[in-house]
Amino acid sequence: MDDKKRIAAALRDYLARERTSRDQFAFKTKLGKSTVDKLLTGLFSERTLAIVESHTGLKLREMLESPATGDADPAPPAAAGAKALDRPSLAVLPFTNMSGDPEQEYLADGLTEDLISALARLRWLFVIARNSSFTYKGKAVDVRQVAEALGVRYVLEGSVRVAGGRMRVAAQLIDAETGKHIWADRYDRELRDLFAVQDEITERVVATVEPHLYVEEGFRAASKPPDSIDAWGLVARAVVMLNKFDREQNMEAQTLLRRAVALEPTYARAHALLGWATYWATYAYWLPDREESLRQAAGHAQDALQHDSTDPWARMVFGLCLSSAGQHERALGELQAALTLNPSFALGHIVFGWVLLRAGHLDEALVESGWALRMSPVDTFAGFYTTVHGLALVAARQFEEALPYLRASVAAAEHVGQYHSLISCCGHLGLIEEAQEYIAARNRLGPPVRLSVLRRNLANFAHCDVFLEGLRKAGVPE
Repeated sequence: MDDKKRIAAALRDYLARERTSRDQFAFKTKLGKSTVDKLLTGLFSERTLAIVESHTGLKLREMLESPATGDADPAPPAAAGAKALDRPSLAVLPFTNMSGDPEQEYLADGLTEDLISALARLRWLFVIARNSSFTYKGKAVDVRQVAEALGVRYVLEGSVRVAGGRMRVAAQLIDAETGKHIWADRYDRELRDLFAVQDEITERVVATVEPHLYVEEGFRAASKPPDSIDAWGLVARAVVMLNKFDREQNMEAQTLLRRAVALEPTYARAHALLGWATYWATYAYWLPDREESLRQAAGHAQDALQHDSTDPWARMVFGLCLSSAGQHERALGELQAALTLNPSFALGHIVFGWVLLRAGHLDEALVESGWALRMSPVDTFAGFYTTVHGLALVAARQFEEALPYLRASVAAAEHVGQYHSLISCCGHLGLIEEAQEYIAARNRLGPPVRLSVLRRNLANFAHCDVFLEGLRKAGVPE
């Protein structure tokens, strides 16, 4: 590629990375639309390049002095001006076709493009555009060199193999700065409906990758001196804490999120997560005034929606608050909106299942909660997933099927809500001695469980009667 094409490509890549239109760039640099259009086709003066460099930090004139040569450097020319962003960033490298059949190349390319599009919908994550990622197609590259060239922290790579009517996809997420493998998995599917298979694998990969990235970013932020942690770092640390069933961690997360909101009052995700933290603390009986706490959680979610109506966390939390108030149809609408915004939002799927259960749509609740479990089977919040699915089975009076899920939820983490569901299930099955052990364990976590309290809290939910029936049979007092 000659100098002019190289510089034009570097600028196009910059605009894509910053999500800036040509018109916005023309206004920002005061170069005018016609000058920017010429620049993007390789027509420019040294003065134009100097102005662009002053606004972007790109070193365009150095490209004139040090042109790239042949295949000596596998990095794409557009990456010459890339610099690491101070925010989570990722490149999806073209998946390798391992089938040995060039005709199957489109499968690997299609899956790569689907993953780029799906990950790009995570608004907190910067994802390298398809055209830049695909310059590495067919090349043996060092992941750390690629990340340095593209200015990203993480790289997702993988392979596709098709044989005998089956499709195997392997994927791995790498911390490009250290070369550490954060996560890896593979998926085997029958190739009956190609597009359905691609959609399923894309959703599974994105649902699994997102929580791993949050954890890594939380560790990264926690390693910085407190005064240097910006709003994003505070939120990342809070997410790691919120993924644990722990009162102190929840309260610390709320403190971090309030600091994030103070730093960036329009940061929708910080408001939304503060709403989630408050809601969970209310659900766990960690806050004294239930009605006031739910009102605060809804307020935080509404603040988030005011700043960004497309934040799926905000939609999820607001929908959950509406559900708790018995406004089930509105709640379902909010959860459906959240999943439209991010179909790979595993936590959103399990909360949707919970809201469906409360509204009395048991069949749909079982499908949704089962899908969430498949999307994120090793989620750090897995105890909540198994609780919701088990509770849906209890509501459907499938007590024997529910029991292993509810036992697993308590084994994952101790939480009063999980114990309540398990005690009810044991009561229905006549496992009174086991239920009494769980009642004792649950009462060590907070004020003794009482039917009158739960009847009041669950009054708006369709599963209230069958739930309380099991608790009564287990020996929970009025």
